[in-house]
Amino acid sequence: QLDTINAVIPSLIKQAGAAGAPGAPGAKGNRGVAGPAGITGIKGIQGPPGKSADINDCPAGAKGDQGPPGYPGEPGESIQLNPYIVAFHSQRTEYPKCLDGMTELWRGYSFMFIDAFDFAAGQSLSEPGSCWKDFYVNNMMMCTDDSCTNSNSRYSFWLATAVPEGQTPTDYYPESTSALTDRETVLNYISRCTVCISDYKIMALHSFSKDKPDNKLQAASRYGWAKLYEGYSFAYQVGSGVGWGTQLSRHSSCLQHFSPIMAAQTNGAEVRWISPNFHATWVLDYSDLSEDDMWESTDYDVTSGADRQAFIQNRLGKCYVIKRNANDRFRYYSDN
Repeated sequence: QLDTINAVIPSLIKQAGAAGAPGAPGAKGNRGVAGPAGITGIKGIQGPPGKSADINDCPAGAKGDQGPPGYPGEPGESIQLNPYIVAFHSQRTEYPKCLDGMTELWRGYSFMFIDAFDFAAGQSLSEPGSCWKDFYVNNMMMCTDDSCTNSNSRYSFWLATAVPEGQTPTDYYPESTSALTDRETVLNYISRCTVCISDYKIMALHSFSKDKPDNKLQAASRYGWAKLYEGYSFAYQVGSGVGWGTQLSRHSSCLQHFSPIMAAQTNGAEVRWISPNFHATWVLDYSDLSEDDMWESTDYDVTSGADRQAFIQNRLGKCYVIKRNANDRFRYYSDN
């Protein structure tokens, strides 16, 4: 049997054939499970700058809906588009200071008016034109079609320093003095002034009596007016036959110092303060005068300090200078 088996086995063992052709691709297998996350990569190098963008190159978006009302804003700052330019006169050799809320523009000497051939031309003491940066005599020229001439027949009047309390005018003022040879003496008796720019209006309030205008101030305060300072009611200055004054509504009609002598006259180089032709006009309280006294000339002695003080207290009109705050807004009503 063994022999038989050995004879059969070789016939059963076949030799391997040549490799066959590749088979067709198999079907896609199922996705495997996700692998673990890899480690974070290192930061790359910075790239080159990009091209600049222009907002005008971008198309406009659709108009959005109106937003809700905002919260009320803070009160705005008041702006005065038309400021007031005013002049102040000290009636002293010291320069007056601008009031609170004002800004100084320049300083100078207090000019009143000129008298040429009995014709007066001047400046209200409230206006900046009444404050000249320099004092000089013979300051005007008369011009015709072919020439201009400065002449000694032209007078200029300047606001004088006020007579101090306790002194008489003749004791205080010098005699006629040359501005060419003794200019410093002359300037010691010429009032100084300051021009200021203000964002609020100022005006004078007169009592037309010896009493202060407190009742009028109380009424004005309801409309935003407040007191700045008090003084005496001045109206007019007469020189050599002609004169110049100021409106009683202007603050320069309320001067802080009363003086019997108000002006210094220049004639050529000469300056003088005392003359029978010079008259200062002040508002008088006539409430205590009798009917006969109103039509008769009454002299009040103001040469001595005591007599002058009595005149100020019992006869001279009193006034306030008041201001209107630029931030206040009021409506005025009338029955007319």
